[in-house]
Amino acid sequence: MMYGEQTVEIGSESGNGDVRNEGFLRPLISAYSTLPLHGMTAIPGKISGALMVVDSIEDAVPLIHGPIGCAFQRKINPFRPYLPFYETPCTDMNDVDVVYGGEDKLSLGIRETYEKYHPNLIVVITTCPSDLIGDDFKAVVEEIKAKGDVGCDVVYTTGDFVGKTKPVGYQDALFAITDQVLCNGIKREEIERNEESVNIVSFPIHGAGLKVAEMVSVLNEMGIKINKICFDHTTVKDLYDLPKAELTITDYPMAWARLMKERFGVDHYEILAWNRYKETRNPELFSPYGFEGSARVFMEIAQRFGKEAEAEEVIERRKKDATERLSKVKKGLEDKEVAIMGGIHGIGMTLLRDVGIKASVIIYKTQALESRLTSEAINEMLDINVELARKYGSDPEVVVNPTIEEELKAIKETGTDLVISMGATAHKYNKEGIRTFNPMNFMLRHQRIGFEAPIELAMQLKEALKKPRKRNPLLSMLEYDPYRTNLIPEWAALADMFGTLRQGAVGDKDRYDSMYTI
Repeated sequence: MMYGEQTVEIGSESGNGDVRNEGFLRPLISAYSTLPLHGMTAIPGKISGALMVVDSIEDAVPLIHGPIGCAFQRKINPFRPYLPFYETPCTDMNDVDVVYGGEDKLSLGIRETYEKYHPNLIVVITTCPSDLIGDDFKAVVEEIKAKGDVGCDVVYTTGDFVGKTKPVGYQDALFAITDQVLCNGIKREEIERNEESVNIVSFPIHGAGLKVAEMVSVLNEMGIKINKICFDHTTVKDLYDLPKAELTITDYPMAWARLMKERFGVDHYEILAWNRYKETRNPELFSPYGFEGSARVFMEIAQRFGKEAEAEEVIERRKKDATERLSKVKKGLEDKEVAIMGGIHGIGMTLLRDVGIKASVIIYKTQALESRLTSEAINEMLDINVELARKYGSDPEVVVNPTIEEELKAIKETGTDLVISMGATAHKYNKEGIRTFNPMNFMLRHQRIGFEAPIELAMQLKEALKKPRKRNPLLSMLEYDPYRTNLIPEWAALADMFGTLRQGAVGDKDRYDSMYTI
């Protein structure tokens, strides 16, 4: 990779044949799986993802068919400390059950779960032991239903319904509920359509109620009604009402939404759809956020209902009002410069395009991608980010796979005011007296489709620039990997091990295909 006088060699041309020459989109989507902390505990895997879905349905209860440790794991390692999945009944499989089968225990567990909680839905979540011994979950559930032993719906999710589609548990549980409950309980010809209405379904951890309020307001002004919002105080009855809508809006492509279209004729729209870039090669289409991204999303939804004229007036008025307010809020930020980690397709796009801040440094780390991408594909990703930065008035210094010393040198020499850095890595800048801004906090709590988010971002950036230059001496005493500076050497070694094992287990081409065909 050439930048100025420096040449950086990245990646390898061997090992994956033509698959790695197809570009960077598909392998990039799966790249998060290389870090054990992130890929194995923070991303909604099979059990945790299914738990997240069930926990978001007020009158549903999970039943984990496996050892007690599978039910307790999320209590000691929750996604959020204040939400440790309080109700996690478990069949408590032991070594005897592994030898003789756990179907009787599952049947008993379903009955006891109903007797204790009296839910409207029980979702059986299978685990590695119950999967490996071949328990017939379907037969147990169907027998329970046939006998009328419980007065609620019962479904089972194994992680196999959607293949390797990520995130597995989240996708699989929603598919199971759609297939086993909605499709069995609702006849297409009997559905009373809520004309010109949409379902808005957001990832539970993102806080749907707060994140879609502005979207609801804009769509209503355009003449588009809201059928259901999930997950926001969602009940089983709300799920039965989902087929009444004409369109389902999701964060990203979902297998259950495709099933809804196939079975009920409810079309689907994905806010984050990677194929937009594949078709147009326009990197600005990576981000659906900010003024331009939100305007595009609203117009694309309006086009599904033939309401382009109504949408144009609403979007223009809303954007004009937000732009005027942002111009007042962002005063003092125009001359500030930030260092951005990994690219500007997310928050960085809003920073450059709407808030007007300049990118002084782009820090790019490719270790997690080198086994999945060719050097050409990695270069393409970096070139996209640099071109976007220059398009919006920045001329950033680019550092690829730097040591922490090289990072700090570039940041200080360019007069950078703020580093856009995750909380886990902020300490290495803070100890040098460099202020940081955690983009993950903003993404989870504030980033959304609409015209208010850039204003909130500008306000938070101003606050970050006012904070005292703080230091974290305890964190600074730890030894970190020289390149993956958010990991200590031992965790870096584990990350490599997990990445190697998982890559070999699933096979690159199958993994890429399954990740992209969602």
